[in-house]
Amino acid sequence: MQAKRKKMLIGDLAVLLVALIWGATNVVIRDALGDITPFWFCALRFIIAWTAVMLIFGKRAMSMDLRAKAAGTFTGMVFICAYLAGAVGLLYTTAGNQSFIISMSVVFVPLSVWLFTRKFPGWHVAAAVVLCTAGMAGLVLDGDLSVNVGDLLSAGAMLFVTAYILLVQKFVTGSDPCGLACWQAFGGMILACAAALLFEPIPARLSGAAWAAVIYAGTIGFALTLVLQTAAQKYTASTHVAILLSTSGIFGSAIGVIFIGEPMTWRIFIASALILAGVMAVEAIPALKKRAPTRQ
Repeated sequence: MQAKRKKMLIGDLAVLLVALIWGATNVVIRDALGDITPFWFCALRFIIAWTAVMLIFGKRAMSMDLRAKAAGTFTGMVFICAYLAGAVGLLYTTAGNQSFIISMSVVFVPLSVWLFTRKFPGWHVAAAVVLCTAGMAGLVLDGDLSVNVGDLLSAGAMLFVTAYILLVQKFVTGSDPCGLACWQAFGGMILACAAALLFEPIPARLSGAAWAAVIYAGTIGFALTLVLQTAAQKYTASTHVAILLSTSGIFGSAIGVIFIGEPMTWRIFIASALILAGVMAVEAIPALKKRAPTRQ
């Protein structure tokens, strides 16, 4: 039992590291977008990411059947829409705002399941939706009740992330998740390159900082987190994973404030706290109910 708990602790720490990397990646991307256009950033990032995951899981990906390859490619195209909307959104909003808004997908996933299956997910989810909606309004609406286009694009990215999670849940059954991730990276790379070629000029040159950000986001920000999360989920519970990954918003906000001077006003702090409370309510309340002893 002691060995099992130790493995779970190691798994939880690995997932917490993934959350830290995700939060830091938003800051790195925002800081680099002054030297590269957002679509080309995504295109180069996914080229590197696809190369990295294929080096690790390529044999497993190529051995999958055609249906699984097509499903993974389509899922990756949905996921890259979140990246594209998020990358453009970071031109107009803070990394902390975006991290918290996108973390709302953990609330909208059960809400979407309810809409499609007509199975009520519970009052804790309804309360979480209210908290997160209030928090997002606090982040998105300025003092004159106008909408910041960056926060609006971040909300769009959150909806694409929600769709992505639902598609993975649908297609991952009976498939190799690591091989499926390779085809997701492939689909994302194809769509990102197409969007970059269609809507943005080919960059004549990139600064060293831009290349460093692209390489970081493609390898550490995608390939490494994939490996860490896949390995960690062998030893820890899915509830732990969801709760710990939701902290990426906290990391993104803190890193943005510390390293690139992003503002932290009381409005942003309170709105972010409401969103985090909603995210935690979705995952923590069911876990506490399961752990509560039943009365005879």
